[in-house]
Amino acid sequence: MSRKKIYSKWFAAPALIFFSLFFILPNLFGLVFAFTDWSIFYVGFDQVNFIGLDNFKQLFSERLLLKAAGNTFYFAIVTVVFKNVIGLALALLVNRPFKTKNYLRSVFFLPSILSTMVVAIVFSAIYNPQSGILNGFLNNVGLGFLAQEWLTNPKIAMTSICAMEIWQGTGLTMLIYLAGLQTVPKEYYESADLDGTTGFQKFRYITVPLILPTFTVNITLTLINGLKVFGQVYALTSGGPADATQVFQTFVYKYFSQGLLGYSSAAGLVFTVVIMVVSLTLTSVMRKKEVSY
Repeated sequence: MSRKKIYSKWFAAPALIFFSLFFILPNLFGLVFAFTDWSIFYVGFDQVNFIGLDNFKQLFSERLLLKAAGNTFYFAIVTVVFKNVIGLALALLVNRPFKTKNYLRSVFFLPSILSTMVVAIVFSAIYNPQSGILNGFLNNVGLGFLAQEWLTNPKIAMTSICAMEIWQGTGLTMLIYLAGLQTVPKEYYESADLDGTTGFQKFRYITVPLILPTFTVNITLTLINGLKVFGQVYALTSGGPADATQVFQTFVYKYFSQGLLGYSSAAGLVFTVVIMVVSLTLTSVMRKKEVSY
């Protein structure tokens, strides 16, 4: 074996070891323990009993699971739609030639590099019904009737969390769309101008078909991130009020923190399968759209 091939394997080894220890092995253990009554109250593994599908039977009989599933898909759909629509609009804006475009790109992207917990702390203050700037602004401009208890009202708490995620995550979506827009040859637009096409026609028949791979990447990433939501909900509401904002991840964490490790592993396994099925199906559909163009 040549020295170059050996070097490449050694450079890849640390990443593979890290990935195996902190991703592959935990998932394999979780797959096994999902079919057991493993609990934190057991001293050794010799006390763990194989119980077959009992965890899954109990899991699918819980009404809270349906609530968590509904909230998770609601969060995912809302954030996917708004992050992609706003992100594309911002990308189209900052792709135009004007002096402050680089400054605006940085401003729009900045929230994406902030910690979710830091953003959640800031939005907790913004959403505060008594001293928060959101209700304060509404009251000062004569729209006090729109003031709400943003995180304690079960009807709007989930939407409030979605708004925070949209504000934080749209910058990254914009950046990916911007990269796609900059790959479109300018000659296509110049030829379209000679033919007298409108701006919308150029967007519909030139821009969209040529950046479809970017749509695939952005929609897939935002959907997976939406389905994996945890930190936003945990930091703002911890699943409350009255389980109104429970999602898949907080559902799993709830039972894991109670020491029901086998049961939480079963819930995590179901959650993993759902993400895989949804993401693979979406990617397949989007890829076919790319080919059709």
